[in-house]
Amino acid sequence: MNKKIYVDLGNSNYKMLVGDKKIVDCSNIQEVTAGTFGAWNIDNKHYIIGAGAVTRKQTNKIVPEKRALLSRALYSVVDNGDKIDLVTVLPLSLYFDVANRESYINLLKGKHTITNSDGAKKSFTIASVAVYAEGFSSLITDMTLLQQPIYVVDIGGTDLDIFYVNRTPDANKLQTTEKGTNILTTQLAKVLTSKLLESYNGSQVELLLERYETLPKEIKDTIDSFMEEYIKVNIQIPLKDLGYRDLLATPIIFTGGGSKLMAKYISKIPNAKILDNCIFSNIEGARILDLRKNGGK
Repeated sequence: MNKKIYVDLGNSNYKMLVGDKKIVDCSNIQEVTAGTFGAWNIDNKHYIIGAGAVTRKQTNKIVPEKRALLSRALYSVVDNGDKIDLVTVLPLSLYFDVANRESYINLLKGKHTITNSDGAKKSFTIASVAVYAEGFSSLITDMTLLQQPIYVVDIGGTDLDIFYVNRTPDANKLQTTEKGTNILTTQLAKVLTSKLLESYNGSQVELLLERYETLPKEIKDTIDSFMEEYIKVNIQIPLKDLGYRDLLATPIIFTGGGSKLMAKYISKIPNAKILDNCIFSNIEGARILDLRKNGGK
């Protein structure tokens, strides 16, 4: 019997459901030359994977690096020779086009051969791939959300997706920009570097945001000013452009890992709600949809 595994190959972290286990890890990936210290050999190409990798920031998931990332993610949870039925998600902006879904399926399917950095080899086969709509799948974790029109803001590592849902997503009310958390933290790092006269990177900024309450007031004020402007320009103005009106008080549902990072500021937006377990909600919703499609509960 094939193993069923659920994976969201995010641009900041990948999220995976294997039985009753939840796994999240860094999804940075960089192709390197053979012999590079710490590199993995995946389908005869070599990659550094994890926090030390310099990754391309892009909204398109239909790229060879995602296949390599999938190989690495599965390496630790499958056995040599396993056959896997994979369930995954594709950004809504890509999902609307059936050809994109087919391309993503063809990219991920088939035999994967991996040799880890210690020389241990493993092969397995992706026998089937089911693809669901990222962002919208999150709503399936709370079906009451679909009882009324809503706006959804899905904040990923690279993508920031905003779209309108009236039971189903409206392709004419959708905006995708490369303004996710990787871009946010990189830009905030530049602001802090300029102000403090010492260099900061995006990863360090994430740590500062997590330790916000312990920071000096001057630094808090700088972060607050930046975050409030970022949300105004990249979330609140686009919502207006897509038809959101304050007086109608339409709920704004936030999902994606970036929603947790920005929770302090999202809480100030009228009618905003962050989904419970927003980090895993996309792939959990995909699991629910897949179970229903295949006759499960």
